[in-house]
Amino acid sequence: MARHDDPEWARHADNDAPEFSGGLRAGAETWSRDGHVHGPVFAGLTPAECAAGQTYATSLPSMFIVGHVDYVRTVRLVPLGPEQTELSAEWLFPAKALASPEADIDNIVAFGRQVLEEDAAICEVNQKGLRSMRHEAGVLMPEEYDLHRFHEWVRARHQAFSPKP
Repeated sequence: MARHDDPEWARHADNDAPEFSGGLRAGAETWSRDGHVHGPVFAGLTPAECAAGQTYATSLPSMFIVGHVDYVRTVRLVPLGPEQTELSAEWLFPAKALASPEADIDNIVAFGRQVLEEDAAICEVNQKGLRSMRHEAGVLMPEEYDLHRFHEWVRARHQAFSPKP
């Protein structure tokens, strides 16, 4: 996300460490278990695009696409019911990477799966208590501001189409 997503971002405004500014850890080139590129790098990327580590595009309400220097990943969420969601992810590689015996695609996919599983686990923690009689509302983390905006959008749409008393 962005630096200002941290409620105390001003305290770290001059700190370029990835946990405060985004990007990759020192020495990493892409999202993989070891941080190294495992196939050909896309031609035409600027040094800034390479240094960023990832570029996200969001397709609301349920998909994002993330470009890395050597592959693209899509993640899609589809609600199956009030308590169940289907998550699908695809890793897209240039044909040259798939044909190369040196390309370690498993290194990349394994890291992406690990991140998705960690994210899913914390999402499940956020959902605990939904069936509780005492439950009124969950707590969103600062980086979940897009989720909050989506909730507000849904509420507004429901109010607009609710029968008037």
